[in-house]
Amino acid sequence: MIPHDFIKYAFEERVEGIKRLAEGKFGPEALIGFTRHNAAVITCGKAGINGSIKGIGFIHRQEYLPEALEKLREELQRPYDSKRALKFLLDEIYVREKIDFSKLVSLELARKHTWENLRTGRKEATILFFTPPSTSYEVRCEVEIHESGPVWEFVNAVHDTFHRPKEPRDWTKTPAYLFKIREIYDNGEKAMGVRVYP
Repeated sequence: MIPHDFIKYAFEERVEGIKRLAEGKFGPEALIGFTRHNAAVITCGKAGINGSIKGIGFIHRQEYLPEALEKLREELQRPYDSKRALKFLLDEIYVREKIDFSKLVSLELARKHTWENLRTGRKEATILFFTPPSTSYEVRCEVEIHESGPVWEFVNAVHDTFHRPKEPRDWTKTPAYLFKIREIYDNGEKAMGVRVYP
């Protein structure tokens, strides 16, 4: 089972940050809180050893995906309103009971080194989280690339619910990564690399 301390850090404290943002509370602590979203994805392959900062998110368990996709499609048809988008994410997407904590997701927006490494080489990556002053987790994963289907649609739709482009994006250009967690290490200043999962 994924450790509670990691879920608290990566999910619960992130949700609290989204709630503060929805309330208009955007200070330095909110910026630091975004580090839970912006992690380094580290790969090695044809493009060499690479680290790339990417937005990392969560995905619903399989049984909840169809309903989530339907609601996301409806939300993306509405005119964009940032407050409503945050409320939608809190009410429909960041619902603890629906999240599969054994997986993380991201979009490939650049299609450069990470893409080359994962597309042509070993389908594995390390996701490195760091939040100052001293919280850090190293999450080693097996990686799936999704260029269509429910995982791909979910990740693109969640991205566009908050980061709504003025014109609809061409999602065929943004594959999704599904990171299946194999190991988690607490790299904080107290634990200094202790494996906490499995």
